[in-house]
Amino acid sequence: MTNGQIARATELPPSTVSRLTDSLVQLGYLRFTSDQGAYRLTPKNLRLGYPVLANTPLASRAQRVLDEMSAETGCTAALAVRDELHVAFLATARGRDLRSVPLAVGGRLPISMSAAGIALLAAMEEPQKTRLVRSIRSDLTARGHSVKDFEESLVVGRDLLVINRGRWRSEIGGVAAPLRSGGELYALTFAVRVEYLDDDGEDRLLSSMRAAVDRLSD
Repeated sequence: MTNGQIARATELPPSTVSRLTDSLVQLGYLRFTSDQGAYRLTPKNLRLGYPVLANTPLASRAQRVLDEMSAETGCTAALAVRDELHVAFLATARGRDLRSVPLAVGGRLPISMSAAGIALLAAMEEPQKTRLVRSIRSDLTARGHSVKDFEESLVVGRDLLVINRGRWRSEIGGVAAPLRSGGELYALTFAVRVEYLDDDGEDRLLSSMRAAVDRLSD
């Protein structure tokens, strides 16, 4: 982005933006590309997020469980937490099955389109849940997405296990369940190709999910 684009996006005065980008270049967080007259983020920005993730109490304890879930099913497993209208992945274990889907630590997906997001939402207490649902509806409407599809996904069984087929991308599905640890709400999730979610594959994922939730909840 150029200084002008940043100023319009942030509604900060151009002179302020110019000083900030100059400082961030000197600190190594931005790189200026002279051919485009614009700034790019540098890899140093990753250092800002990883300490936060590493210090999340459940993340390190969950990694071993995620590794076992992935080895047992061949699918990618992840631990997620709410990040405003998104879920963010705190820990992941990449599956070896060709039908698994890569997820990155620090990656984010909209709550409305992810199995992990719906699982977190289903487990929230009122009035927080109602406020968040209202915010998501408004966001979907503003971006021209279907509110009906989101509302249909909110119908979750009593055990709060969520199966998502193609809400984020048509070829990708997910299985997720909420868990509480240390007073915080998290979600465990599998990310798979939709064709994996036949009867046998679905049962295998649900069984692994239930066992992992029991191990990590307190």
